[in-house]
Amino acid sequence: MSPNIDNPAYLLTLLTGGLTNGALYALVALAIVLVYKTTSHINLAQGEMATLGAFAVFALTRHGVNVWLAIAIALVLSFAVGAGLERGLIRPLERRGIFPVILATLALFLIINAGVAIIWGTSPVAPPRPFPGGIEDKVDVIGGAPPFFVTHVSIGVLAVLVVLLLGLWLLLEKTKLGLGYRAVAANREAAEVMGIPVGRMYMFGWGIAAALGTLAAALVAETAGALDFNSMGAILIFGLAAATLGGFDSVPGAAVGGLVLGLVMAFVPGLFTVIEGDLSLVIALLVVLVVLLVRPQGLFGTKTLERV
Repeated sequence: MSPNIDNPAYLLTLLTGGLTNGALYALVALAIVLVYKTTSHINLAQGEMATLGAFAVFALTRHGVNVWLAIAIALVLSFAVGAGLERGLIRPLERRGIFPVILATLALFLIINAGVAIIWGTSPVAPPRPFPGGIEDKVDVIGGAPPFFVTHVSIGVLAVLVVLLLGLWLLLEKTKLGLGYRAVAANREAAEVMGIPVGRMYMFGWGIAAALGTLAAALVAETAGALDFNSMGAILIFGLAAATLGGFDSVPGAAVGGLVLGLVMAFVPGLFTVIEGDLSLVIALLVVLVVLLVRPQGLFGTKTLERV
C-alpha cells in the first residue's frame, strides 16, 4: 500500500487526475456510442480521424489563427468529413454486410495514420494550448507533502465535458433533430415509416462523433503537452473500454464509464505501489470484464430480447 493512503491531499490529487483522464476517455466513448446507436457499427478509425482533426488545429494555429477559432473550424470540418464518410463509404458498403464496413474503417485507420505521419512527421510537436498556462500552471489547494494542486488543464477538460454533456442532452432531448436521432436509434424501421430521414440521422451521428473525437484529441494533446501521429492509439482503447463499461447504446453510460475507468486507472497504481502503470490498464479492463459478466449490456445499456 502507498504510504500516502491516509493523506487527503494525495487522495484528492489522484481523484482530480483520474477525473481528468476519465473525461478524455468519456469524450471518445461518446463518439463511439453516437455512431453505434444508429448504425450498430464501431468506427475503428475514430482515433485516427480525431488525430487528423487535432493536427488541423495545429496547422491553423501555425498560420496565426486563434486557438479557439481553430478548434471551431476543425470541429466543423470534422463533422463534414464524418458525415461524408458515412454517406459516401459506409452506407454503400453496409448493403454488402458488416464485414466490409469493418475492413473499411480499418483501412481508414491505416491510411489516416500513414498520411498524418507523412505530412507532419513522426516526431511529437508542441500542440496549441487552449487553456492559459498549460500543464505547468498549477493552483495549490492544500499544502503539505505531497501537496494537492489542480492544473488549469484539469479544470478546463472537466468543464468542457460538463458543458458538452449538457449540450448533447439539450440537442438530443429538446430539438427536432435529436428526436429524429433517438427515434432511429430506437427503431430504424418504425422511424422510416414515420417519415424520419434515416440517412440524414446516420450522417448526423457520424458527423457529431467525428467532431467529438477532434475535440478529445485536442484536449489529449493539451494534457500530454505533445501531439504526434499515434496520440489517440491508447485513448481509443480506453474509449472502447469506457463505452463497453457504460453500455454501447447509452450516452450517459459512456460518460460514466469513462470517468469510472479514469478513476480506476488512477487509484489502483496510486494506492497499490507494487502495481505499475501498465498493469493498471489490465486491472481496468478486468473491471470491464466483471461488469460484462454481471450485466452484458453494460452498466446503463439496454438489454435486448430476441424472439426465436
